[in-house]
Amino acid sequence: MTTSDDNKVRSFIAIPLPQEGIAVLEETVKVLDSEFGKCVRWVRPEGMHLTLKFMGDIPAELVNRVLEALLEVTAEFSPFGLTIAGLGVFPNPRRPRVLWAGVQGDLETLAALQLAVDEAVGNLGLPKEMRAFSPHLTLGRVRREVSEVQSSNIGQVITEGKLPSTPSWTADTVNLMRTELDPAGSRHYLVGSASIGGG
Repeated sequence: MTTSDDNKVRSFIAIPLPQEGIAVLEETVKVLDSEFGKCVRWVRPEGMHLTLKFMGDIPAELVNRVLEALLEVTAEFSPFGLTIAGLGVFPNPRRPRVLWAGVQGDLETLAALQLAVDEAVGNLGLPKEMRAFSPHLTLGRVRREVSEVQSSNIGQVITEGKLPSTPSWTADTVNLMRTELDPAGSRHYLVGSASIGGG
């Protein structure tokens, strides 16, 4: 396993997207890219996912313990329905930094799952999430050198934009992923999966 330094693994926990959802987001990014040009650094389609917990660099010896904790957490839940819906930005449309697609469906179960994952990871000594959970799918990040006028235009286009219709899907898996930083963008690799509902 490649690590970000001698004994650390850059990692996160996420729900994978269905192929149909990724295809819709890929098409959306193509359209937006034709408008924004080089102003945005886009996420690779295979890198799109619904993050439950970003852990950053964690000790390599903790990786298996995180996966074991994840298996215990997901066994307590049942699969639930989600849909990709809407576009938005963080922190605000005037100076957007992150462009995202939203999520609808059984958000109550999603939030409970995220909280349980955060608790389980916290019990292993890793930092707990300080910010409120805001489920989203990162599409891209506005480059720092982009002017205020360009930035505001991007914010307006995104907040007024619409996603094509996307099919609902059943969230039945949570993945533990590791990340390798690359000049062309982060690359993500599966470490292990936990089925929602066990099994």
